[in-house]
Amino acid sequence: MVKERRLFVRFAMSGIVVVQIDPSKKDTIDCELSDLSYDGIALFSPQELKADSQIKFIVINGQLNVNIGGLGKVVYCKPVLYNDKSYFRVGIQFMEVDRAQVRTILTRVRDIL
Repeated sequence: MVKERRLFVRFAMSGIVVVQIDPSKKDTIDCELSDLSYDGIALFSPQELKADSQIKFIVINGQLNVNIGGLGKVVYCKPVLYNDKSYFRVGIQFMEVDRAQVRTILTRVRDIL
């Protein structure tokens, strides 16, 4: 049995995550949100993101009418099939984010469930 390494519960969510992998460039990647926790997010990216790299991100969730953004670290990036297409499942650990806003979103999601 594999021991769970995560400290916080993940909540499945949908939405768009706009990722900027190089702050010196304006290029962005549109990704799909998979889940959110107090410590980070998981997403599906059409492009591989380098593990241990720092990225800027904005999470846009229309259901809750909220956006959160910040700086994160790519902790894993694995190729997967998602909606019958090749994507990368990416885990991003928050480095700089408004934790109070994340807590508020998670509380709202928990209350809906």
